[in-house]
Amino acid sequence: MTHPTIVHFHDIAPETTVQYPDPERRIKGNPKRTAREYFANQLHGVRAGTWQAETGSYRIALAADKHEFFHIISGHVIVSAPDGSQSRHFGPGDSGVITPGFEGIFEIVEAASKFWVVTEHAPA
Repeated sequence: MTHPTIVHFHDIAPETTVQYPDPERRIKGNPKRTAREYFANQLHGVRAGTWQAETGSYRIALAADKHEFFHIISGHVIVSAPDGSQSRHFGPGDSGVITPGFEGIFEIVEAASKFWVVTEHAPA
């Protein structure tokens, strides 16, 4: 009988990925975003890791098969509708989910960091 594996992020030295928003998505600034993926299971469509970013804002669009759960560790971010309405503020200790197909604005008001879990499954 095999037992499930316990993944402890502390035991993993993931590759660091540095990205900037695509020019056509930028609204304010050009926030440097640094991500580390600690876990990936393609069979089940699950990935998890950490992210940190400088201040700025850009447009986001999630695919129709993608959910993102996040938990803010530090900083202040605002997620809003494409026109800037329906703003939701997130700070240290706050968690949220961005649902499939969401389009809007992601603003990093104060340099921020988060834990994230992404699931990607084709709609049934």
